[in-house]
Amino acid sequence: MDGVDWITALKSGAIAALIDDKTLQPDLFDERNLMNLENANYPGERLIACRNPALAKRRRQKRLELLAATAVELDKAKAMVMSGALSGAAKIGVRVGKVIAKFKVAKHFKLDIEDGAFRYAVDDANVTAEAALDGIYVIRTSVAADNLKPEQAVLNYKKLA
Repeated sequence: MDGVDWITALKSGAIAALIDDKTLQPDLFDERNLMNLENANYPGERLIACRNPALAKRRRQKRLELLAATAVELDKAKAMVMSGALSGAAKIGVRVGKVIAKFKVAKHFKLDIEDGAFRYAVDDANVTAEAALDGIYVIRTSVAADNLKPEQAVLNYKKLA
């Protein structure tokens, strides 16, 4: 709408796209951990990439904890299959599905389920790709740079409720 400015943030998929097309290069953050970006997918808008090392550390730790907890439960399911206590691809799939749903990290695992066998592996490429986004967020705004410095845009975004 004309005359109305706004401020928001991009979701992780959009941030990943900015990294993929080389608009955002995480290794180029300056000492303030702020970077102004331009991208053809956001005409007439300002993008301000931010890196928060503390948030990155928390996300990395949480992911490691979730992967480890999921592996423990998947190992239990695997042992049940090996002992014969759990058989049939459908039943194994239900058991594994409950584990994956509980920890919400399905995208990080490769699963191989057969009638009498179950195998899994961590998808290292997927984990690495997600880790590249740890601590990064991108503020998106229509407010001109003359009216709102990058630090102010970030502060104003953080104040949104």
